[in-house]
Amino acid sequence: MRARVPNTPRKAFPSDLPEGLKPRLRLFLSIDLVGSTAFKQSRQAWLPALLDFYRDFDRIVHAQYRAFRQRSNAFVAPPEFWKSNGDELLYTCDLETRAQAVDAIRIWMSALSAYRSDLATLTDDLDVKSTAWIALFPAPNSEVFFRRGGAQFRSDASENPILLQAEMRDQWYGGKTRHDIIRDFVGPSIDTGFRLSGWASPRRLVLSADLAFLLTSAYPVAEEPLPLHFSGAQKLRGVVGDQPYPMIWLPVGAGEREDVGDAGIGRHLSDPVMLRSFCEAIIEQNYKVFTPFFLADAPDGDTDFGWAPPYIITRIISDWHAEKRHRTAA
Repeated sequence: MRARVPNTPRKAFPSDLPEGLKPRLRLFLSIDLVGSTAFKQSRQAWLPALLDFYRDFDRIVHAQYRAFRQRSNAFVAPPEFWKSNGDELLYTCDLETRAQAVDAIRIWMSALSAYRSDLATLTDDLDVKSTAWIALFPAPNSEVFFRRGGAQFRSDASENPILLQAEMRDQWYGGKTRHDIIRDFVGPSIDTGFRLSGWASPRRLVLSADLAFLLTSAYPVAEEPLPLHFSGAQKLRGVVGDQPYPMIWLPVGAGEREDVGDAGIGRHLSDPVMLRSFCEAIIEQNYKVFTPFFLADAPDGDTDFGWAPPYIITRIISDWHAEKRHRTAA
């Protein structure tokens, strides 16, 4: 994969680097109600169904997480609610190993199945679709922080947006109270994830190419490979220079919703080695667009995961030095 680039050890980062500037790979998961627009316009009492969606799915996803933890010794960070976007709920969790990526996707798929079964007993007018992708922080993607109305911060930071962001970031990661801060995520990987959601359907959980590469790379340590499917490549507006982007997905929606048609479901599963190679080629051709991998489980001699490329390290250190200059000048 990226062995041609010299391996960069984690110790390349300064010892005084703030916790919030240390590289983190995050998995993002989206669930979106299908048919909600027609549902709202066809009846007056639509709000209870939407509120049930917010409440019930959150309860189910955490129940599936607890069930996984009870039957497995493996650790994976719990899904954390990020935000709602109309009829869409977004979750995220940190990843430290390839196996965690597989486990998190299995938990999510179990939650989708359980919620869909419950939903089918209530109405035939609604279903759900889902998307999953990964993003590396604090570069090439970024966290941004907002203070809630009335929150007070140091006066010397209030006039400097860089220092204000740093202060809120340090408060967030310092284990202090977070109730007066809102965190959001922005960047090219986040944009790609939202673009990919347009390809999702009740039968297809769509994955980003870098997440698919990560999942196929986890096969040697996973109990059973995920049933990844590949349906060619199409242009994804604004992504990788409008070059064809692979449509990779996992089949979901069996059981109560088997009547929902999808001609692709009957295809043979994609060969994981071939799919991994295909994703690898696309990532290499667009390496500054895709998320670099930075995980803790890189085996000896494997430079695909346990490193950050020089341009990422340079950007992080540059941002840290700029922040210190602002502090000195304040």
